[in-house]
Amino acid sequence: MRQGEPGEGEGYSGRAARRRYIVASVVSCVAIAVAVTHVLAPDLKIDNVTVALLVVAVVPWLRDLLNSIELPGGVRLEFKEAVERRIEAAERIADAALVGSGDDGPEADGATVLRDVRRLAAEYLEVRTSMASGSARTQRMNGIFARLVRATQRLADPDLDGWLTSPDGGLRLAAYARLYAVPDADALAALTDAAVKEPLAFSQYWGIHALDKVVDAVGVEDVPPGVVRRLEDCRPRGSDRVALLRRLIAKLHGLQ
Repeated sequence: MRQGEPGEGEGYSGRAARRRYIVASVVSCVAIAVAVTHVLAPDLKIDNVTVALLVVAVVPWLRDLLNSIELPGGVRLEFKEAVERRIEAAERIADAALVGSGDDGPEADGATVLRDVRRLAAEYLEVRTSMASGSARTQRMNGIFARLVRATQRLADPDLDGWLTSPDGGLRLAAYARLYAVPDADALAALTDAAVKEPLAFSQYWGIHALDKVVDAVGVEDVPPGVVRRLEDCRPRGSDRVALLRRLIAKLHGLQ
């Protein structure tokens, strides 16, 4: 995970957003300067070596802005696609490790498991309030989420509707953990409503992840238009949540 709480708009994600803004501004200014120079001094000659050096200097800073760039001669440089393939491969490995461990530990009755879930939900909220935002807190909360994934998988019939509509942010996170591990097509509408309105950045981050899983369970072609519109109208503040949501919406529109 990135430093800082996923989706908070602070720490790494905030710096990355500012960097993209600065890079976009600099590239735009350079383009405008070149255009103005061309208008004011149309006879000025710029040789191919100068152009090549400018390209070499600018290209590394474009990876946050472009998917790819095609150079003369058919040479095509891919940026985001390669990075996203690595990210998706890492996500698959993490997903297998996280979700595949739901049967670990001794057998326990439903009441005992439910107490464990409520204890973890309370621990999550305690960590949020007692620790300062940053990588240490995020690491603790990720560990709690992983334990919630394992615990909720051991419940035969969790009260997902009750958890998703609960004012208790820990129980909402428990619902996201369960649906992340065991996607339930019937929970799509309630999960969408909860994730869109989720006030806790870390919880919304995992709520969107859970939505992606549930959408796969439903089938992209069977997702109601109302759900798609709600997701399109959602405006999360953190750049990582924005990226997750954009990827999900692209999937719903058949762009992935």
